[in-house]
Amino acid sequence: MKTILIIDDEELIVRSLSNALKRSGYEVTFAKRPEDAIVMVEEEDFDLIISDIRMPGLNGIETVQRIFESLKERGASKVPTIFITGYADEKLEAEAKNLNPKAYIHKPFDLVDFLKKIKEALA
Repeated sequence: MKTILIIDDEELIVRSLSNALKRSGYEVTFAKRPEDAIVMVEEEDFDLIISDIRMPGLNGIETVQRIFESLKERGASKVPTIFITGYADEKLEAEAKNLNPKAYIHKPFDLVDFLKKIKEALA
């Protein structure tokens, strides 16, 4: 079973995505705080990370950068990543794309399309 880490501070988003992913056969873990996500990736292996961009403290891009640095230090491979955002910000989108995400999705999004992107990212 593929394991997915969701990093998002919005309870409703986390619950909705988690439920949809679990129904699709994925194991889902979530972190509401970016700092918690960094620790989780140090302790557990994930097949995919889904991260919101805008969160209090570290943003999603900074969080994923730190996760990648931690993985590199341990000699582990980068984890495929999908960014989601509710804001149209070209600068942040360009920064995120420097991390080579599998997708960059704008909220609100179609759940069927979202699940398709998840499947593609895990292929």
